[in-house]
Amino acid sequence: MQRKQNRPSYSQLIFVTILIISPLLFTSCSDHEAVNIAKSDLQLTRKLPEKQLTFRDVRPILEKRCIVCHGCYDAPCQLKLSSYEGVNRGANTLKVYDKGRFNWQQPTRLFIDANTTNAWRHMSFFPVLNETSDHSAENNLKQALLYQMLNLKKQHPLPEEGMLPETLDISIDRKQVCSTLDTFTSFSNDHPLWGMPYALPALTDSEYNLLVTWLAQGAKKSPALDLSEHSASQVKQWEKFFNSTGNKPQLVSRYIYEHLVLAHIHFKGAPAHEFFRLVRSRTPSGEVIEEIPTVRPYDDPEGTFYYRLRPYTASIVDKNHIVYELSDARMQRYRDLFFQENYHVDKLPPYNAGEASGFFERNIVKLKKLFGLYNAQLSTPFKTFAAIPPKARYQFLLDDARFFINGFIKGPVCRGQSALSSIEDHYWVFFMKPENPSSGYKQHGLDSPFLEKIDQYLHLPTELADTNRLFTAWIKYWPLEQRYMRAKIDYYQQQNMPVLPIDQALEDFIWNGKQNNGNSPNAALTVFRHFDSASVHYGLLGDEPETAWILDYPIFERLHYLLVAGFNVFGTLGHQASARLYMDFLRIEGEDNFLYFLPIRERKLRYQQWHEIDRKTTPEQNPSTQVWLKIHSVSGYQSNHPQHELYQRLSQYIPSVAGKSTDLNRCNREDCFTLKSDHAMQRLANLHGEKLQIFPEVTYIRVRNAKPGQRDMAYTVIRNKSYRQDTFAKENDQDRPQDRKSDTLTIVKGLAGSYPNFFFDLSIQQLETFVDSCENLRNKTDYERLVSLYGIRRTNPLFWQVADWFQQRHTEEQPIEGGILDLSRYKNR
Repeated sequence: MQRKQNRPSYSQLIFVTILIISPLLFTSCSDHEAVNIAKSDLQLTRKLPEKQLTFRDVRPILEKRCIVCHGCYDAPCQLKLSSYEGVNRGANTLKVYDKGRFNWQQPTRLFIDANTTNAWRHMSFFPVLNETSDHSAENNLKQALLYQMLNLKKQHPLPEEGMLPETLDISIDRKQVCSTLDTFTSFSNDHPLWGMPYALPALTDSEYNLLVTWLAQGAKKSPALDLSEHSASQVKQWEKFFNSTGNKPQLVSRYIYEHLVLAHIHFKGAPAHEFFRLVRSRTPSGEVIEEIPTVRPYDDPEGTFYYRLRPYTASIVDKNHIVYELSDARMQRYRDLFFQENYHVDKLPPYNAGEASGFFERNIVKLKKLFGLYNAQLSTPFKTFAAIPPKARYQFLLDDARFFINGFIKGPVCRGQSALSSIEDHYWVFFMKPENPSSGYKQHGLDSPFLEKIDQYLHLPTELADTNRLFTAWIKYWPLEQRYMRAKIDYYQQQNMPVLPIDQALEDFIWNGKQNNGNSPNAALTVFRHFDSASVHYGLLGDEPETAWILDYPIFERLHYLLVAGFNVFGTLGHQASARLYMDFLRIEGEDNFLYFLPIRERKLRYQQWHEIDRKTTPEQNPSTQVWLKIHSVSGYQSNHPQHELYQRLSQYIPSVAGKSTDLNRCNREDCFTLKSDHAMQRLANLHGEKLQIFPEVTYIRVRNAKPGQRDMAYTVIRNKSYRQDTFAKENDQDRPQDRKSDTLTIVKGLAGSYPNFFFDLSIQQLETFVDSCENLRNKTDYERLVSLYGIRRTNPLFWQVADWFQQRHTEEQPIEGGILDLSRYKNR
């Protein structure tokens, strides 16, 4: 017989519920009430100035002291302080960068995915400003989490010497503790040194008082600034261009839009920091922009839309600042590229189905996929834009190659650790020509019938959106890549290409940047990887790298659609892993193109070395795709070091490479050494091996000149780490003890990179001694002495003064392309 259960009464349930939740209620209330105001700040609220401060008044302080860590997707607790809208949006406990995310995460792109405070609150953002009905000055501070974090640092400043206390974790993957106002008392008791600016010196009294005054007055927004007359005129002109009627203009506009999706557009002749974004809007020119918040630029906008130029009003952060210039000359260039040739667009191609944003809609899509009823359009850019001549598309990319490579190097992500682990710390990039070679045979990749034939092999794993399948790139897309490589080899062999002298081969195949308007600096580029970030530079910088890329159109286009147009920073682990693995395939293609210009023997040797070193992350290539290793294609090498000779010939062949004087490694001309400090700094370029561990990825050095009126000098020391083992992660420097022997330094005049990892500040009289000390480092004691004499630690009272100097120099040297340098990767050394 089944025993009857005793059920609790209704009153008992209420009593138990109260017992459970009452501690939470009381804790919340007590914490909330315990949050208070410093006495000095309480006095300040009673003597507020008559002038009403706005965000514009405090913005310079936020840019110098706060946005240096709170300016992008990697801002702690998603608190972006680069605009008033970001401050008003508040913070969120969800991480944007989550290596273990298996479920879809709602995108939270500022200005795009929500536009009202209530909308952000529904997306789990909590306020950092006062949002109660009591807007007295005292309550404006008491209820502002931002004030509490600033005051916590004021009450508990850092020590002024030595390394950071162990309680301060500055690793990029540190556990985030995102306190709300209700839990702030517990937070401050547990972490008294965690006030803002986190792990950096406190604000000065004047900076602090100005921010507190703004908060006490209600943290008012600034009135919108009017556009300059020049920009307003350009906006009308360009929006008319992008919204021209007819299939051909609409397809061209779509192609341009999908490639400028990350661009900070600047009009030539406009004020230095007046930028725009090219967006799709529900409203036409002249009306308020209603941006369509699709995850990707090729997602279906679902209805009528217009291309609009939306002002970008946030502070410019260097790490995601990618500038593209529009001008009358650019518009004429577009007309020459896309409209002079006589081709027809009979029908506009469809868009890919966008990702559903709601829980119900997403599950309906999953069910449709499960039963084979989901008919999303999966198309490559080669098929979508097939009507536009490939030569025009490729030349469009070449015209601004550094911009487009910056797209996937800086990327949409602000932190590129996963994708960038595929590349070397230092390599050079060259490009195939867009024209057919002078000797008459066709160049692979630019022939429309060939692209149409092999389009089926050029699909990318990002077309699957947020897949949970971790090994999709290997299982589905690696075989496709193999078939494409086989088809490309067959295409080459069908052309019956003769063996060419190396100089003729370069002339026939390599783009040297010569154009009607001069020599393009985009023909040869240098990429430096700085752990989880990277930088792209015109010309060939540094010592000759171990590897180089030669990109053709199919590689270049896929790089963009894999890591820019098709990448979702909020995507699942499967999406991110697939993009990372496919990036390996594209890197291999670029490197193989370079090897093809070497003699067979050298080609095989380098191929084997690079496979052993750098390609353990991919399955072994199909032997049929390695036929090119045995094709005798070039002749005329005159030395026993063909790779060095090829680098030299490329340097001589590309006009824009000559005369580069900012690179102290490769300069052997006296005009490179314009100052005494240049000679001393070049000595650092000779250092290599394990002693370079003292240098992080990017070090800024300021050399103060004693002579009145003579500018101080700025140098960047870039550490190039060698990876001779499995390179999939490249995260732990301690995992490569044998590799460190091959580490090198590149010394650049000026500032490079967006994330300085350490500062040295010294006088010109100290420079020789400083270099001597670097050359003679033997142990930790030597290093401690070096840092104590010349280094600027996070605890140094002069930290902000030195940081401001570097920022000012960066702004002077790069008034349009430069932005706020990021200090979140500054080392604790």
